[in-house]
Amino acid sequence: MGRLQEIIGFIEYDHERGVLIEPEKRFEKLRDSLLDVIKTYNPGVIVKAGLGSGRLLHEIALNSTAYIAVVEPSMAVIHAFIESHREDEAASRIRFINGEFNAFPVDYYAADLLISADYLDFLESGTVVDEFRRATQFEGILVLSGTVLHDEDLDGIYDDFMKEAFPLHNDYYLRDDLRTFMDLNEYSFIKGHMEYYPADLAALSAHLAPFRPAASADPMHVIEEHRERLTDLYALNGTVISEPYYIGVYTRRKPAMQQGT
Repeated sequence: MGRLQEIIGFIEYDHERGVLIEPEKRFEKLRDSLLDVIKTYNPGVIVKAGLGSGRLLHEIALNSTAYIAVVEPSMAVIHAFIESHREDEAASRIRFINGEFNAFPVDYYAADLLISADYLDFLESGTVVDEFRRATQFEGILVLSGTVLHDEDLDGIYDDFMKEAFPLHNDYYLRDDLRTFMDLNEYSFIKGHMEYYPADLAALSAHLAPFRPAASADPMHVIEEHRERLTDLYALNGTVISEPYYIGVYTRRKPAMQQGT
């Protein structure tokens, strides 16, 4: 099975359970942040990278008259949303594109607002952000949100746990490193804020168990080996941490040679 198929399989699995991609616990803060951006910038074209749970997407449709397009790798997730919103006028305005983020099927400079929540952790972030940049209008807006490492977790202990728990996991960024990474990709920082949510690592490990090799070690050994440090950084209590989550808003810069044109 190729990586894309593994990613689709995970998206469909998590969509049914709502654990990592747009879980209920983060819904209100993400919704409020997105609606604030939409009210401030009044985008004509909104592109959402990933359908997610569907609730954020529906809120966007309810609160904007923009043209809305969603790129989603899983046809099953698309069909589930359409089926559950058949009589919904707002949802009927949404257009779906079945495609992957590494080859983002959106025209150059098409998006006035591009939204990505909770996908970069298991995708090739460099390639994906290259594609997001291509698809975002100059001076357009990107809202990028996801779990980050604690600012002092320079060794990436939480990353070490996630890599053992979930082989598809790539890396969590430090908040400052993410801002630098986006700046190098021609996205200027506008604003951002941190939120903290409880995350039960034992439950998370169990949720991700189907995606690990059968003979793999129990990821919880990372927690036991670093319990003191994780307690200091993430307020570890038993198996529950306070997980940092960052919602960042960026604007797409013009290349230097086009500045002032």
